[in-house]
Amino acid sequence: MKIPRLADVAVAVVAVLAVACSDGRTDLELARDAADYNDRARAIGFYQRHLVDHPGDFDARLEYTLLLGETWAFQGGDPEPILDNLEILFVEEPGNLRIKELFAMMLVRQGQAAAEARRYGEAEAFYLRAADVHPDVGTASYHLGVLYEAQDRQDDAFIAWVAAALKRPPIPDLYLRLGRAYLERGQVDRAVNTLLLVEELRGTSTYLIPEANCALARAYLERGDMAAAQPRYEAANDECQITGLERT
Repeated sequence: MKIPRLADVAVAVVAVLAVACSDGRTDLELARDAADYNDRARAIGFYQRHLVDHPGDFDARLEYTLLLGETWAFQGGDPEPILDNLEILFVEEPGNLRIKELFAMMLVRQGQAAAEARRYGEAEAFYLRAADVHPDVGTASYHLGVLYEAQDRQDDAFIAWVAAALKRPPIPDLYLRLGRAYLERGQVDRAVNTLLLVEELRGTSTYLIPEANCALARAYLERGDMAAAQPRYEAANDECQITGLERT
């Protein structure tokens, strides 16, 4: 009787285990099953194996990338694989709204991290890329303006905020910053209309209201409208001091 070589036995065992684990299912089926059971680690592994053999499977790559994004949101980690896959998906379907939204969001997050580390050039590149990927929203332009303001590039910040406001994103801080910028440039009517949006869109950002009231008080005073300026001044924070107005 011929005794099988150890290497042949090992290959046979691996083959048997693979069949036992997969039960005849494909890597993609296994990935989707694991994802359904919230077993992200196994799902990611099976998706990776599937994409090695089927790199052009758009739907599988999208599912895989969304799973990576979900895992990153809960656990953190390296965002580069997400960005790399989103780049591939975006090139394939640049009009896909879901891809545009996720790609732009990830780029903005990277920009914020770079800005916090004072890597301003890197942050600017991320924000500009995000605005290019998803030009229909103003989030990236808003952050770009904040970045420019931090570098005392006031004119660039103003241009970025104007571009952002044209998209009407629900970001109260955008309209506070832009309203103040209009006021500094003597565009009082635009300042008032913009600052009023802070109150309209405040949501949970109620901490911005006193600052908006201070700016509105200044704007109304410049208009010569004391009746409108006084109540806004009363509702502003104590740090707000405006010559010509007094608190009762």
